[in-house]
Order: sequence, then C-alpha cells, then structure tokens
Amino acid sequence: MASIPPAGGAEDHPVPGAAGISSPRTSAATAAPEEVRERLADRTRQVLSRPRPAPDPEHAAREKAVVHECRYLMRLLAIRRRSAGEMRERLRQREVPGSIAHEALARIDRAGLIDDEFFARDWVEQRRELRSLGDEALRRELEAKQVDACWIEAALEGGDEEEQRCRQLVRSRIGHRDREQLRSDRDGSHRRRLSRRLDALLTRKGYPGSLAVHVISGELRAAAEAPEG
Repeated sequence: MASIPPAGGAEDHPVPGAAGISSPRTSAATAAPEEVRERLADRTRQVLSRPRPAPDPEHAAREKAVVHECRYLMRLLAIRRRSAGEMRERLRQREVPGSIAHEALARIDRAGLIDDEFFARDWVEQRRELRSLGDEALRRELEAKQVDACWIEAALEGGDEEEQRCRQLVRSRIGHRDREQLRSDRDGSHRRRLSRRLDALLTRKGYPGSLAVHVISGELRAAAEAPEG
C-alpha cells in the first residue's frame, strides 16, 4: 500500500540551497546606505579640493585695529560714563585713523553704551549736588564734552530752581561769626567784604551776575536782622 504524503504545500518543506539566497528587496535595502555614503564622501572630497581664497591681510589688520580701540573705549567706560564726544576726542588724541575710530564708536553705540541724553542728566544732577554749580557753569562743562545742545537744555530744565540753589549756597557760606559781625557792623565794612567774597564764589560756580547780586543782598540783610541765638 502506497504511503500518503503529509498534508501541507511545498512551503512547508525547506528547499535545498535556499538559505544562501537573499531577496531582491533585502539586497536593495542594504545597498542604498552604502551608495549614499559613497556619494557623500565623494561630495566632501570635491568641496575640500576646491581652492580657497587667500585671506585679505588688509581686512584682517583693520578688524584687529577696530577691536583694539573698542577694548580701549570699554576701559574708559569702566571708570565712568562718558559722552560720545569725549570718546571721539580720546581716539583723536591717540591718532587713530578716522575710519577705525568711526567703526569702533559705532560698535560701542550698537552695544547700547553711548547715551548722551542720560549722560547729560546724570552729569547735571551730580555736579549740582556735589559742587552746587549754576546752570551756566554746567552748560560750559557739557559743551566742552561735546554734548548736543538739545540734551544740555533738557538736562538743565530738571531739578530745583536756580535761585533756590543759589540761596542755599550763600546761606551755607554765611557762618555764625559773620552773622554776629553783620549785626554789629556800623560802617558796613564787613558786609562789603562778605559781599565781595560771596560774589566771587557765585561767579566761579556759574550763577548769573544779576541773580548773584539779588540773592547776596537779600541773604545778608536777613542775616543782619536775624535775632541772636
């Protein structure tokens, strides 16, 4: 009696030699990355083999000079705030070429380190507080620092009235002994000496002459009439 083969199709039995045969899909999948890598390597070799333009020595020297002057300006600003005109003058004194100085200042400006409006306000506040300067003296100082007139006038508008500052300065310079001598001054000699001294002071501080005369006369009269004690 003939034997009956087991159920199932040909796929249930391994085909001799089939283990060494790869499918077309598998071969393409493994070959693609190799091909891509080869193309990338070839492209890289082409880019690297291109001749590179020689560096421009003039441009490199100019950039080095600009950076050097920027660092110098930063050192100045680390000491105190300065106006653009002050820094421009410092570069001129160092005999920096115009194009280098212009570029260095432009970079400092783009960094937000130059603000003449704030500089003028800050200068006026400090000089009024520390030295009791009048507006004319402050105007001369800011003009010497090459600050624009619009920023100067805007800065001078703020703060106490000039007459009030002038009176405070005069009162601070009339001492207790001066008051005693003014009360007992029969011929007015001490009043005249003190008046000249105060007038010279207010002139140095930059107060207008008419304001100085008005304030001095009023404060000396008040000091002479003030009760003792």
